[in-house]
Amino acid sequence: MAKGWRRDFRFLWAGETASLVGTQVFQLAMPLTAVLTLDASPGQLGMLGALTFAPYLVLGLPAGLLVDRWQRRGVLIISSLGQAVAIGAIPLLAALDRLTFSWLLVMACVAGTARVFFNIAYRSYLPAIVPPEHLTGANSRLTASESVAEVGGPGLGGVLVNAFGAPLALLADAISYLGSAIGIGAVRQREKPVEIDRTPLRSQISEGFRFTFANPYLRAFLGEAASYNICWQIVQTVLVLFAVRELGMSPGVLGFMLSIGAVGALLGASLTSRVADRAGLGRTLLVAAVIGDLAPLLLPTAQRGVWAAPLFAVAFFIQGVGITACNVHSMTLRQAITPLHLLGRTNAAYLFVALGVKPVGSLLGGWLGTQTSLRTALLIGTVGLLSTSLFLILSPLRRVRTLGDIMDEKREPAAAP
Repeated sequence: MAKGWRRDFRFLWAGETASLVGTQVFQLAMPLTAVLTLDASPGQLGMLGALTFAPYLVLGLPAGLLVDRWQRRGVLIISSLGQAVAIGAIPLLAALDRLTFSWLLVMACVAGTARVFFNIAYRSYLPAIVPPEHLTGANSRLTASESVAEVGGPGLGGVLVNAFGAPLALLADAISYLGSAIGIGAVRQREKPVEIDRTPLRSQISEGFRFTFANPYLRAFLGEAASYNICWQIVQTVLVLFAVRELGMSPGVLGFMLSIGAVGALLGASLTSRVADRAGLGRTLLVAAVIGDLAPLLLPTAQRGVWAAPLFAVAFFIQGVGITACNVHSMTLRQAITPLHLLGRTNAAYLFVALGVKPVGSLLGGWLGTQTSLRTALLIGTVGLLSTSLFLILSPLRRVRTLGDIMDEKREPAAAP
């Protein structure tokens, strides 16, 4: 591995961070465009969310195989440019007075397709440029960026919508993807030439699933992530409508409250390694997951008035601490457990299930918001989050103190039949 990996990692980190911020700005600015510009209903918002994540179901598995065959750096650059073009088309259509909800669905699907390849490629590319002994630190930085983007990105989106209108906020989003392509393009280190696996495609896809479901740790991470994403997508589908229409929040106020949660994400990323060193990796991960699941219960209790916004800020701050601490270690464990040549297809299998369920959550959130009320739909989603950490609690993770424990298990020979 090249000695200049730190420089390359900084550029990869910068490019990935720009992409993540863009994705999170998109996730607030896109529904706000639908609500404020096109007067979308809860059902339409559910459809928009479903089409945004549908590419994970359709393309997730073949994308994993292709990422294992292609140079991942090139995949990351092309994916970033694809998102820039698709999202940049929305403010252009709005300026020409041709933006319709149908066009919004098309661009969301195109951007989602590019994002599938980006997410699979960057998770598989990191171990190719960072030495194994530095993966935890690298993942801590990347996960910090991811968590800050998840909380701060929507906040930035709200501020941009408040200042320039929803469609123009998406223009800033498109520019962030251009920045992502530039940052990743500055990485000097090149991957080794890819050896094409002649095994039938069906067998290669099955191998990623077999490895994921056979390993008790990967199986637990996948169960937790999939159930969490269904419930959280219910919350996200109705959250904007609930905040704007029932609580009377402006996009700027909503964005600012969400941005406060970025402080929690940074705190979680900065403290989690030290806490894990003292309390144990598995115990830290489990407690962090429970904290992250409990915090959103504050959201449906909010009432119109001055206390609504601070309540949102507290909920997202605590959630940021918990989810970030959990994600840092779960990503490191997944990369440490999985052989390098299987990372693409196992990541594809993981994302196929974990993110492929998001359209279900979006449609369910839209249906609940239509059939009941926005507050009730929000309550159902946040209560559902409480059950998701059971996958981790019932797994062997509670007995893991250090990453070395996992690596020792990986090196142990299989028992004789």
